[in-house]
Amino acid sequence: MGLDAYVSCRCWQDGLATPCPVGPVGHDEDGHLTLVQPGEYDATAENAFYAWLAGDACPHPHMELVSEGVANWTGVRLFQQALRAAGEERFPTLAAALPDRNDGGFPAEQAAAVLAELDAFRASAVADEVALVDEATGQVVMQYVEACRGVFMYGPGWHAGVDPDGFFVAGDADPPVTLFRAARFTQRTLPDGRVELAAGGTRTVVAMRPVGQHRSPPPERLAVRTRSRSADDYAYLVEPLRRLCAASLATGNPVVWC
Repeated sequence: MGLDAYVSCRCWQDGLATPCPVGPVGHDEDGHLTLVQPGEYDATAENAFYAWLAGDACPHPHMELVSEGVANWTGVRLFQQALRAAGEERFPTLAAALPDRNDGGFPAEQAAAVLAELDAFRASAVADEVALVDEATGQVVMQYVEACRGVFMYGPGWHAGVDPDGFFVAGDADPPVTLFRAARFTQRTLPDGRVELAAGGTRTVVAMRPVGQHRSPPPERLAVRTRSRSADDYAYLVEPLRRLCAASLATGNPVVWC
């Protein structure tokens, strides 16, 4: 799951689109072009509208001038975290424009300010990042996401994550009980499927999945490290957002999150 966005073309507004077989058609409060159904819901009419929108309404697929996959939600949260570390008050329009879910948007009147703040971010210093890495390869297994309190794994009765103090596994009691914490550790999957975590002579067995289980085999030695970061590391989000803002300024249409 991630954050996508688009900017509509002006074909419908400028009378260049083919006639819609049903109607009326208009923009909703978030900027989506939609079928206005003031009376009882009509599924046939809605299907006809979406077939027109996706078909030959105009040369632009779905009447979208620009459509972007902005970032997955972890990427969004990491960018928001970097904004806060750089001084969120320096980027008020950008910080307010980024959503917490897949809806809403921001109007074309704000696109110039968002572009300017994106440029200011690219020129700013970025705080270091806390990450859990595979010591054998140096590859990042997980980054510390402040908005998630560092948690990136869940299971029955437990959750695990990484924060500036190290890797941790906690039970889901209230308050949570720390089962294991270390800045550097090894892991081993036991025959019964549980995982043995070891650090500094301490060994803990937890009924959990191995960390980095998507790798084959999972890493054996892991460590929490602080990595230096630059604004270029966030180009994955900055560049698509710049393209969306440019399209919004060109058309006068909003950037719509979806």
